[in-house]
Amino acid sequence: MTHVNQHCLKTKLRISNNSKQIIKIFSLAIAISFISWIGAATFSIPGLSSIASAQFRGALIGSNINQTVPNLTETTLSWQIEAYDTDNFHSGGSSLFNIPIGVSKVRVSGSVVWSNNNSGSRFIWVLLNDQYIPLGRGLSSIPAAPFFPMGQAVYTGVIQVVPGQNLRMKAYQTSGAPLTIFGANTATWFSIEVLE
Repeated sequence: MTHVNQHCLKTKLRISNNSKQIIKIFSLAIAISFISWIGAATFSIPGLSSIASAQFRGALIGSNINQTVPNLTETTLSWQIEAYDTDNFHSGGSSLFNIPIGVSKVRVSGSVVWSNNNSGSRFIWVLLNDQYIPLGRGLSSIPAAPFFPMGQAVYTGVIQVVPGQNLRMKAYQTSGAPLTIFGANTATWFSIEVLE
């Protein structure tokens, strides 16, 4: 291969490599622009809700005291600590989440830690206006734990609500003696999340 031909070949390769770099940079710029547009855009798709980066709404509360649950007695749990509360769902020390204006669908979950005992069962559930939720109700039952404190969780489906209603968590047990739900424990809590 002549010196001229080698020079031409090297020049073509440099041009080809430069073109690839330009294409990569151009593609990256398009991708970044598209991602930025996705983050700011709201899509309206028939049959689906709008997809947008909506601000979270809800509350997470806990208890800093131990609560006694007598045998065979429905007991409403109270909550003294608020990790966050975006819409004043909870008033300090109360047992309720109150539904504010502008909220129509929520999901509720909670957890407790029971003292150990070798008899009976433990139950926790969520009530809407002190009534059982017709569909989507949260209810949990577990057997006794003789050696160690025992955690128990409950959650609802996405349930319809109206402003002015309230939600609470109750506990019940059949051990034959009073049991304790430990409050100073990060695994004892109650949460509400707004979907609409």
